[in-house]
Amino acid sequence: MKKILILTLSLLLTVALLASACTVVPETPTESSEEGNESREESAEMSRGPDERAKTYWKEEFSGNFIKSASDVVEMRTYLNGNATDQPEAPAESNDVRYLFVGNDGAQAVVYPEGYTVSLPGGDVQADYSLGKYRSQYTSDDYCLTITYENQNPYGANKNGWDLYMREWLVEQIEDSNFLTSNRVIRTRKVGERTSGSFEVKDYCMQINVKGEIAFPFYQVAILRPSNSYAYFYLFVMKSSVKDNDRFDAIVDSFSEFEHVGKPVCGKQTYELRENPNWNDETKAYFQKLRNQTDVDFGFFAEGHAGAYADWLWDDARLGNADVYMTYQHLGWGSNLADFSETFRRAEKYAGGTGFDGKKIFNLTYQFTCSNNATGGYNPSFDIIRGKMDEYFRTLAQAIKDYRHPVLFRLNNEMNTDWTDYCGMMCLIDPDIFQMAWRRMYDVFEEVGVDNCIWIFNPIATTCPYSNWGEDLCYFPGEDYVQMIGLTSYQMNNGTQGKAPDSFKVMYTTAANKLLPYFDQYPWIIGEFGCAAGGAAYYDYGTSSYVMTELGRNGRFQVDWVKGMLEFFRDTTQAGAKFASRIKVAIWFSANDYANINGKNEIINYIKLDENREEVIQLIHDYLASRKSG
Repeated sequence: MKKILILTLSLLLTVALLASACTVVPETPTESSEEGNESREESAEMSRGPDERAKTYWKEEFSGNFIKSASDVVEMRTYLNGNATDQPEAPAESNDVRYLFVGNDGAQAVVYPEGYTVSLPGGDVQADYSLGKYRSQYTSDDYCLTITYENQNPYGANKNGWDLYMREWLVEQIEDSNFLTSNRVIRTRKVGERTSGSFEVKDYCMQINVKGEIAFPFYQVAILRPSNSYAYFYLFVMKSSVKDNDRFDAIVDSFSEFEHVGKPVCGKQTYELRENPNWNDETKAYFQKLRNQTDVDFGFFAEGHAGAYADWLWDDARLGNADVYMTYQHLGWGSNLADFSETFRRAEKYAGGTGFDGKKIFNLTYQFTCSNNATGGYNPSFDIIRGKMDEYFRTLAQAIKDYRHPVLFRLNNEMNTDWTDYCGMMCLIDPDIFQMAWRRMYDVFEEVGVDNCIWIFNPIATTCPYSNWGEDLCYFPGEDYVQMIGLTSYQMNNGTQGKAPDSFKVMYTTAANKLLPYFDQYPWIIGEFGCAAGGAAYYDYGTSSYVMTELGRNGRFQVDWVKGMLEFFRDTTQAGAKFASRIKVAIWFSANDYANINGKNEIINYIKLDENREEVIQLIHDYLASRKSG
């Protein structure tokens, strides 16, 4: 819920940990296999000759460190709309064409929709454009390089806007010595600023202090901005197995621009739903129920987690027996890992359901934070990928397994933001670290034999910081690690003009359509949401201050909003909203946002459901009661 005011609309151990294209651990060959590889490589090298196709598509402006002309190209690889194709394509405004001109010692990448070419060292360079709408990745045996084109700065294409964006949404953590020290990340070179060709370059060279757990512990980050413009920049993030800052500099210095042609697209068009084959029968049955149902299960998170208010909220007589009980659990606080026994006591009290017995399903939102997402200093993800949390995760995994019933496990929600401890800014501007930590935990759960856990990937709909490098799909840990997709969006309804807010349908059509093409096979959950009734104060951006007003003044709009939402939930097969048929669960976040105004905590977003909002309570009660009776 942090920074909820700016949300407009808000996705084996070591080997599996490193299984992404940028984190694969190379096999260590035996002596005999080394000899065989050398023989095959020599044979392949001897047979390599100029690729005649390159003569048609090569341009003089592509000349780089390893390939000076078409005659140096031993293999031309063409990518159309993010996927490799055997037939070279010419660039056009209607497509996404990229080339990789491969030589004996390196390659030259050409990316038409983002208008650049760059030299890449290595005898076996591979390109990955599966997320080409957002990023390009290049790998060789000992490095992985991600390049993104960034032009979404909302602060203006001027020096002040540039400086603000850089400080707030890009380099805040990697420039902070406290952050680096807290996570045992060391600088391998001073922060540098220089000019390279027509670009102003700022670079950061670092190393994650580890002992053998990470294939690529050395990080080099460069920000390339045209010397005559603040409108856009290119971001380079390279990780490698050895320290080689000079090689990184050579890559950066080889980079040059040309005219953009076409629009970038993702080669990955849809993700396959892969149910966990180890689920127990109860969890399998519940998951199938979710996939097949045409209405929406409704649940709550209660302010305070438990106590008198939670007892009232989950009183079956009062609210018609909600379907899902949701609570939060942080990894820990400060240097202490959390004791999660109380979390499971609450689950036994408020939940314990199977999906068929009238009891509530347990929905656990788990976050890798030890500071309630204060975003600064320690990020547990680094120790997780080092393996330091494995034993603790085994204990948690056993507790979930012992719970026996299905658990909706929403891990590290809203990662594509700047207000969580596991966001990209807290991960060296590399969402792959988020993926690695997720997979590490998942694999521990599999080792323990957890057979009742349904994993939820829940980004926020509008990525913040506004960027390509930090977009939701860049964090997705893979089809083998996720079984549900989550959404987050709030209608704060805190305006002062008496204007009705956007309806639930409008909000979630916008939010869901962004991800629907990729996750059409998955059941979806609205991981947290709500429509507020108007806080006791609102923020006036003109005066940069809070203005006191009447609490609940927009309650009439909230009533209409909830009516529309429940009509939507009653039949998700209705025409004109395909995404609705994917929504199976929705969790109202029944807690308020507060701000300290003149020394007093005042409600600024009145989302909490309570006795004073009788009409809204009755609407929800009737919906839940009708579902149970029906």
